[in-house]
Amino acid sequence: MIQQQWDLVVIGAGPAGLSAAAAAAECGLEVVLLDEQAFAGGQIYRSVDAPGAKGRFLQKEDRAEGLRILRRFQKSGAAYEPRSTVWFAEPGRVLATRDAQTREYKTQNIVVATGAMERPVPFSGWTLPGVMAAGAADILYKSASVVPKGPIVVAGNGPLIPLITNHLLELGADIAAVVDTTPKANMMKAAPHMPMALRDIPFLFKGLKMVAKMTRSRVPIHRNGSDINAFGKDRLERVSFAVDGTPRSVSAATLLVHEGILPRTHMSRALGLDHAWNPVQRYWYPVCDENGKSSREGIYVAGDGVFVHGAAAAAAKGELAGIDVARSLQVLTDEDARRKRTRPRKVLSKALAPRKFVDGWFAPRKDLYEVDDDVLVCRCEGVTAAAIREAVKEGCHEVNDIKVRTRCGMGPCQGRMCGPALAEIAANALEREVPDVGSLRIRPPMRPVLFGEICGLGGGD
Repeated sequence: MIQQQWDLVVIGAGPAGLSAAAAAAECGLEVVLLDEQAFAGGQIYRSVDAPGAKGRFLQKEDRAEGLRILRRFQKSGAAYEPRSTVWFAEPGRVLATRDAQTREYKTQNIVVATGAMERPVPFSGWTLPGVMAAGAADILYKSASVVPKGPIVVAGNGPLIPLITNHLLELGADIAAVVDTTPKANMMKAAPHMPMALRDIPFLFKGLKMVAKMTRSRVPIHRNGSDINAFGKDRLERVSFAVDGTPRSVSAATLLVHEGILPRTHMSRALGLDHAWNPVQRYWYPVCDENGKSSREGIYVAGDGVFVHGAAAAAAKGELAGIDVARSLQVLTDEDARRKRTRPRKVLSKALAPRKFVDGWFAPRKDLYEVDDDVLVCRCEGVTAAAIREAVKEGCHEVNDIKVRTRCGMGPCQGRMCGPALAEIAANALEREVPDVGSLRIRPPMRPVLFGEICGLGGGD
């Protein structure tokens, strides 16, 4: 096992992680950035400097901004270790696998910058080949120039719906339908926040432009959709849905589903950080101060892993975390830190202005998890919604009790794909709110790891 000593270990090479590492290294700290992917960039700037990346970014301004953040990191002097899978972390220590070998990183500070993920929502047929998250279509194209097979149905609620639809149209994909499941009532939720959102008119204009472009296309758009289901024998063949309660059906080879974005809290939970519940977007997020400092000493969380605010905000939050680490180690004086925070705080303030409006507009619908009993919720362990509801009837009123009773959340993903659904289904069955049924406890290893790598921690044969 290789052992190293660092002032700061940053986990995740998206805009937040790159900015945190750069800011800290520029202050003279010894910093290492670990990331599971082969190329830096995270999700929005995925593989931004990989061979052929220029042609795979449909929005050129996104690539330009991603390259700017990456170039700053590269000039900062921070170390970078791609293809590193972090599977254990605690204050003062991080364990990761790279090149089939365990590496131990001892450190005074850790910045968790693992970003966000699309909300996983089970429904009938969601495990069929051809059904996947909408964001996966963008990832496939940015990573390997792969375009999903048509006819394609894009369904769900969230800002990725017009973005992905327009990208696919530019690539010449065959889109059979767009099913927008945004509730009509969301307009009223969002309206009070419009005055604040107007502080960032270019952001709002960009969103309106995407929606207008999608609307002008010849693709059939079904508003106020619900009850998405997928059908097929060996792969997806047909998608059914309802529009204002009226059943509809479309032939399809690919179904791209998007029901919002939520922070990746797997690592922050494993670290034992305090979390809070957001009732509008319905997700847990780690409790941090304005610089990303968490409830445990030496642990920071930056970017969309704290609260989903977008790429610009993520970069600013990462920079603030890196500066505060330098201040905490007394490399920066309080006055120097205050001066360095000025620019990222201005960026963050502008980026946050429209977020309450956006969160209200794209709030998930109330019946999102009212799935049939036979729907598979936990793919890893084959647990259905019926099994979860039966466990509740038998007296399991907390998600970890249900996990023990049903094995839901015990598979390789450790609840990443089923955790939100498990909590929502249990809460609905009990007629309670999600915080009343708790959240899954995460145990190391956080990622699958070879037994030999764990044995190697002892240093012997």
